[in-house]
Amino acid sequence: MIKRRQEMRVEPRFEVKGGKGPYDTLHIWEKTEIDKINLCGVNTLPPGSSIGVHSHHEDGEIYLILQGRATVTEDGQDYILDAGDSEYCTGGHSHGIANDSDEPLAFLAIIMK
Repeated sequence: MIKRRQEMRVEPRFEVKGGKGPYDTLHIWEKTEIDKINLCGVNTLPPGSSIGVHSHHEDGEIYLILQGRATVTEDGQDYILDAGDSEYCTGGHSHGIANDSDEPLAFLAIIMK
């Protein structure tokens, strides 16, 4: 299946999961298009923005850092991830992500059922 960039929806988001500030999600694939995912998109967080710490129960989420530097909190522990680094939060665990740098942060997020 092919999907062109102009067919992808951009969703402005704000203070998700108790995080700070705005960011945009480019929805690469919608859950109505692929039934095994809840989200497949690129999130772009400006400096100072974050997605709050949240738990996954019946699903899991992958973060793949594409650009910039992220502070990822996983089960209460903070980690610095750079472009090319990845994090997987499986069911029963928690995570969040923040852009504490002066540059934009872009990362691929995939939530699998």
